[in-house]
Amino acid sequence: MDFAHAESTPHPRPLVFRTHRDELEQVVARIDAVQRVDLRSRTAHAGGRLEQVHRWHGTQAALPVFLRPFVSEELLVWIQRTTWSVHAWRADWEIEVPGLGAALECKGSNVYLEEGRGTSIEISGSFSFRPERVPELKVVPSSTVPVVERAVVSLIVPLIKQSGAAVAAYLDATHVG
Repeated sequence: MDFAHAESTPHPRPLVFRTHRDELEQVVARIDAVQRVDLRSRTAHAGGRLEQVHRWHGTQAALPVFLRPFVSEELLVWIQRTTWSVHAWRADWEIEVPGLGAALECKGSNVYLEEGRGTSIEISGSFSFRPERVPELKVVPSSTVPVVERAVVSLIVPLIKQSGAAVAAYLDATHVG
């Protein structure tokens, strides 16, 4: 299932891009659905390309109340691998949920565009749930896959919106003037 969102901020593109890339741990402190994010690795490559791996720890705040008793802490942790290209003003990312293994595919990109004196972040991605890839999940009826995908995407998009708003709020608070 595909998803897309565009987020605007009055801050200049180089500052927004750098903040998303280099200060993510401080930015996510402003997102209720995220307990914390830890930088696991950071590798610089020729041509301004940078690869990062972050481990995210979510909270149940993002979940509908009726789902909270059924979602373990293990499922609220995800690994994000991001490749940043400063010359293209782009970040390509993939997300893995260790608790779901190969049953989940989530990937996408953020493109940072100049918008007057500010920045527009165009975020697009796709999410697929493939329970047949994990023996313990083979019992999940295929008829429920679209329901699960819609439900997960309905959680991803608000988190993306909160992330963009958190970058703007962080920059408002730390880069006055």
